Amino acid sequence: MASLRDVATHAGVSVATASRVLNKPELVTPETRDRVQKAMKELLFTVPEASQPEKLAGLFVPDIVNPIFTQITQAIETKARDAGWATVLCTTGDLASAEREHAQGFFTRQITNLIFVSSVAANTAEHLPHYQALLEHGARLLFINGAPNDLAAPAIGDDEWAAGRISAQHILDLGHRSIGFITGVETTSSRSHLRLSGIQELTTTVPDAVIYPINSEWGVEGGAKGAAKLLDAHPDITALICASDLTALGAMNYCRSKGISVPDDISILGSDGIELGGWVFPTLSTVAQPIDAISNYVAAWLTEEGSKQNLSTANPDIAFRPTLIVRNSTGKKKSK
Repeated sequence: MASLRDVATHAGVSVATASRVLNKPELVTPETRDRVQKAMKELLFTVPEASQPEKLAGLFVPDIVNPIFTQITQAIETKARDAGWATVLCTTGDLASAEREHAQGFFTRQITNLIFVSSVAANTAEHLPHYQALLEHGARLLFINGAPNDLAAPAIGDDEWAAGRISAQHILDLGHRSIGFITGVETTSSRSHLRLSGIQELTTTVPDAVIYPINSEWGVEGGAKGAAKLLDAHPDITALICASDLTALGAMNYCRSKGISVPDDISILGSDGIELGGWVFPTLSTVAQPIDAISNYVAAWLTEEGSKQNLSTANPDIAFRPTLIVRNSTGKKKSK
C-alpha cells in the first residue's frame, strides 16, 4: 500500500502539502490539489480508518487443502463479518517459522488479534517461544483445536475425548467388537491422545471388545496405508474408526480396491464432518466438529465485550461437544 510520502514524491510536493490536501484541501491551490489527488489515485493510496486495526483479525490455518480447514475458515469469516470484523487468512504449512513470519507481517499492519486453527502447538509439547513473545508485544491470541501449554490465552475446540467415546459407542452399538483406529502421525501433544483414550475407556466396559490403534500419515493416502496395515495384521477387524474424514475416505478407497464391501464387510467411521463425506459412495458416517459453536465463540471473542471478558480470564479451555452423523458407511456387524 502506498504511503503519503510516496504520494508526495509522485506528485512532486512536500509531505506536508500532501497532508494538507487530505486534511485541509481549501488551503492548497487547485492545481496542486489536483496533482496530489491524481497521484493518490494512480498509487491506489487509501486512508486507513482509525478503527481498522481493531477490526481486523489474523487467521492462521495449516492449509486450505483439507476441507475441514476451509469450512472452519468460512464459518469464522462469516460470524466475524456479522460482528463487524474482517479476517486476514494465512496458511502455515504446519511450520512454526511460517507462524512467526505471518505474525510479524500482521504486526506491521497493526493486526494484533490473532486466531490459530490447529496451530503448530497442536502437534507438540515442545516449548515454542513465539507465542509468549506475541503476548508480550500486545497481541491477543485465540487457539482452536490445539494450544501451547501454560499460555495465558483462551483455547477452544472440539472435545476430543468425547469424540472418541461417541465414535466407540456408535460402533459398539452396531455389534462390532474387533475395531481398528487410524490416527495421524504420532506427536508429543497430549491432545492427540485424548480421542484414543475416550475410545479405550468405553470399549473396556464391553466384553470381548478390542481396539487396534495405528498411527499413519494424515489424509487419504495415510488412511489407505493405515487400513492396509491393520487389516493385514488383524483380518478379523469389522470396523475402522478414523481420526479424520480424509483418513476414512482413504480407508474406504483401500477396501474398495481389495473387494471389501463397506459397510457389509467392514464399517468405517470418520471424524470432522466435511461436506465431501455426504457426496461419496457410500456416504460417510462421521463425528462432526462443532463448527457453529466454535465460530460463535470467535465472534464473541472479537467484540469489545468478549475482549474484556477474556482479559479477565487467564487461560480458559473450552471444549464443545461434537455430533454423530450416521450415514451409509457404518452398519450392523454381519454374523458369519
